[in-house]
Amino acid sequence: MSDLFDYLNEGISSLHPYEPGRSIEDVIAEYRPEKIVKLASNENPLGPSPKAVEALKLHNDDLHLYPDGDSKKLKALIAKHESLDVSNIIIGNGSNEVLELAARAFLNKDTSALMSKHAFAVYKIVTQSNGSKTIEVPTIDWRHALNDFSNYIEDSTRVCFVANPNNPTGTYNSHNEFKSMMDAIPSSILVILDLAYFEYVTEQDYVRVNELLDNYSNLLVTKTFSKIQGLASLRIGYGLANKKLIEVLNKIRQPFNSNAIAQDAACLAILDHDHIAKSIELNSQQRDYLTNKLNDMGMECIPSHGNFISFKGNFKADKLFIDLMKEGVIVRPIALYDMPEFIRVTVGTKAENDYFLLKLGQVL
Repeated sequence: MSDLFDYLNEGISSLHPYEPGRSIEDVIAEYRPEKIVKLASNENPLGPSPKAVEALKLHNDDLHLYPDGDSKKLKALIAKHESLDVSNIIIGNGSNEVLELAARAFLNKDTSALMSKHAFAVYKIVTQSNGSKTIEVPTIDWRHALNDFSNYIEDSTRVCFVANPNNPTGTYNSHNEFKSMMDAIPSSILVILDLAYFEYVTEQDYVRVNELLDNYSNLLVTKTFSKIQGLASLRIGYGLANKKLIEVLNKIRQPFNSNAIAQDAACLAILDHDHIAKSIELNSQQRDYLTNKLNDMGMECIPSHGNFISFKGNFKADKLFIDLMKEGVIVRPIALYDMPEFIRVTVGTKAENDYFLLKLGQVL
């Protein structure tokens, strides 16, 4: 007799579930440290935009009402912010949902998806959950080897994922590198450019989104309010693409996928230029500070352009992870990304980073 699970989409059985960073509540309950610092999930240490917090007060009396299913107000602000038309924008329950919508639209058991090795774990999850084959391109010095991507394309390839900067390596690719890759990839393949951490990149040769969207109809760009705007718990993000592709994704988007509080908070956060500027400045300063301190301790750090640093040293990552939690510091082991010897730490405030460094020195 057949079993229910004999009919799972091919690929799901071998998937490893996404592992979020340990929560503060879990660590307190298990280890009861005297103080706790969470540097595990690449969250903004300055918290959410103060203006966005005001959105929480706007919905005391209307929680029984459905949100705007088309996110019209938010899309209008994003359109102005991105110098695009509202028809080029889709709102997601976090940018992860936009990734999933694209995978559902183009991937099935007869297809494959291209991505870099050590890329964001969700790419593999959305690929294999649709029964598709995953094709991983080896990195060069931990960076996406975009010049090699076209060499790995198969007849079945329908989607290509690029994270820029990449999580968890923190590496980025230039505009010209990405453009060269786009020129080498057939227009029949959807390329998804994930820019979750783009605000933290300060290099002048970084990707120019509007120029790319003008030139490539097979491009979908995703962005999030979870990182620099600090709205991770509200789950809201968006995608940018040509009108026809956005229409396709909207056909399979769940109704009311973004809640009213998240929409209003995002509307206020996208206009809070002061909070964004302070977040960028803090991250730039503290990323350099933390990298230098880790190097001084003999650690090998991957040069990062995000709000986190991945490093290895004379330690076992899984043991160090637990030892630090016992001392009240939550970081992230990244064996899930085929980097079992590495630890990823979020760039925090000066006080948070110093506490992490103190406890790291004590447990090594």
